[in-house]
Amino acid sequence: MPSELVFRKSGKEIKQAIEKKVGELQQRLDKRNHDLDEFLGDRKRVRSFLVRSSVAQWPEHYRGVAPLYGKGDISSEEIEENLQLFRRIHQIEQEIYRLTLVKNHLDDEQVFDLPFDDLVGYGFEA
Repeated sequence: MPSELVFRKSGKEIKQAIEKKVGELQQRLDKRNHDLDEFLGDRKRVRSFLVRSSVAQWPEHYRGVAPLYGKGDISSEEIEENLQLFRRIHQIEQEIYRLTLVKNHLDDEQVFDLPFDDLVGYGFEA
């Protein structure tokens, strides 16, 4: 994209785009929160996750003695999946907070010259 390309948008147009994008983000967050609630509802998995996450995951940190885990313990793959879920929830929440902050402080009548990245970031579509 050429750096001189800008898009003129009013505060009202930006707010409308942000509202739509926040709605889409909220749907994605709701699904991930449902997955998190399911995980939190399984007390044994949560316990295993917390205990296993408190120690290093790589064998070289065990000084030659590999850890032993029971059949009911959470697997390394599940730990990574949960960590990814937690990171994604955090990222989505941060994006919602950022967009809401912008929306709450825009004047409807003010006109802005938006670079391409901001246009996309606020949720404008083709």
